[in-house]
Amino acid sequence: MGGDVLESECSRLSDDVRSRMDWNNKLWELLEGELLNRMFDVETSLRLVK
Repeated sequence: MGGDVLESECSRLSDDVRSRMDWNNKLWELLEGELLNRMFDVETSLRLVK
């Protein structure tokens, strides 16, 4: 029975890690998109100033 408990805990831990990685990836995609938008805005503003 001890092996079953350990296997269950490892599986739960693996699911938690996978879930956190998914959230990290989603947050990074949002941040990356926002940074690219801001860079585009700055570049456009600089072109208008010239």
